[in-house]
Amino acid sequence: MIDKIKMIGFVLVCGIFWSTALVAVDTLTSPRIEKYLLEKKRKKVLEALVIPYEANTIEQVYTSNVSTEEVGGKTIYKSQDGSIAFEFAGAGSQGPLTGIIALGPKLDTIKGITIIKHSETPGLGSRVLDPTNLTNFQNKKIVPKLLIVPAGTAAADNEVDAITGATLTSKAMEKILNQNASETTAQIGR
Repeated sequence: MIDKIKMIGFVLVCGIFWSTALVAVDTLTSPRIEKYLLEKKRKKVLEALVIPYEANTIEQVYTSNVSTEEVGGKTIYKSQDGSIAFEFAGAGSQGPLTGIIALGPKLDTIKGITIIKHSETPGLGSRVLDPTNLTNFQNKKIVPKLLIVPAGTAAADNEVDAITGATLTSKAMEKILNQNASETTAQIGR
């Protein structure tokens, strides 16, 4: 009986110690994590809006070139040239996909796209989300609708070539971008 009480006491002491240690670590690291996430998002917004920056000037470039506005519960990032950017989200072929899309001042043309997080298969679907391939979306019309077409056949100003071997992710991107752009521009009212 005494052994069981000692064991229970030991487990309680260990549990209290490790719980306290975890709370302390969380308390100490939370501000750094929040700062990192804010800087990461600002960097993605600048990239989508095609605003150049240096690693040590992200904060300064962001605050002097971008303003924010809340519209329908969504944060809209506005650049000095009248372009806007906003976060998009949807279901990729393998899981959730989030990023930032920027539209030109008339809200009908893609200025840039960056990816924040995805679950696509490395080397296959994730190729669509590679920054080099995302430049294929720049200056493409999203109004009335962006179209992802078979590789090598994009001819119209609203068509983007699909990436061979990543058809499902390409089609998911088409759906996500069209839906998010349509909803957001409708909320903005332009």
